[in-house]
Amino acid sequence: MTTRLSIRQMQMMVAIADAGSVSDAAVQLGLTQSALSHRLKEAERLLGAALFARGQRRLNPTQAGRRLLHAARGVLAELERTERDIHRLSVGIEEVVRLGVEACGGYHWLPDGLAAFAEGHPSIGVEIVPDISLDPCRALRQGHLDLALVAGNHPPIGFEAISLRRDELRLAAPWDHALAQRDWVDAEEVAAEPYVAYHTTPEKGREYEQLFSPAGVLPARVISAGVTDAVLALVRGGLGVSILPAWTLAPHLAPGGLASVALTANGLQLNWYLVMRQGEAEVSAARQLARTLHDLLGEK
Repeated sequence: MTTRLSIRQMQMMVAIADAGSVSDAAVQLGLTQSALSHRLKEAERLLGAALFARGQRRLNPTQAGRRLLHAARGVLAELERTERDIHRLSVGIEEVVRLGVEACGGYHWLPDGLAAFAEGHPSIGVEIVPDISLDPCRALRQGHLDLALVAGNHPPIGFEAISLRRDELRLAAPWDHALAQRDWVDAEEVAAEPYVAYHTTPEKGREYEQLFSPAGVLPARVISAGVTDAVLALVRGGLGVSILPAWTLAPHLAPGGLASVALTANGLQLNWYLVMRQGEAEVSAARQLARTLHDLLGEK
């Protein structure tokens, strides 16, 4: 079956949906408003259905428009990936490993890790996949990732996990904060402070499960910051405290302004794992990258 719409019309759908108006979408696409309006009318004529309806302040996709928009985003994303893969092939990259890192993970190890891998595997590229940090195992399961770096008390169930290193959860506080002067702090003391988190959904094996839940307390005020740099910027600015793995926190301590404090008298431990789908071939690119990172970053 021959498709009725062109790639340009799919790009138009995404642009109008994101911008909310034909005029703003036209600027984004480098077209005149009349040209984009004509392109929209032609798409609606070919499909025999209205694709957008005017709301109070913006154009909203109709039911038909939402269905087309979903398909357009998928098609354009796959086309972009295909173009990247073809470009890599043209410069000698024969395979690509898609690597994801959990939200609480840092990237200070990445330059050395990729350099070591490139030296030993020049025909394999590595792509860091964004926007999966809140649930990298789900991205693995769905095929959006080939390898994930995750932290927890135990390896995730249903995957092959390579133990990378042991770590400790630590309190991050402004260097002049009262808690920064302590050898260790308990759950009640942390919960009494504004708490800066990646998001508001408790994660298995980390501070809610290991610290707050056993003590029967929760932070009274939580600020959701999304990424490590934002979390630590808010902490450094005196807006609250947070809890991060020591491995993630360490490179952020050198510039000053932050203190790292133990949690409870015994400390709170966790582990880092390199995680793959089960049944990964011994010679696969994902397994080769996992071996390189384990040799470089793993505990000796």
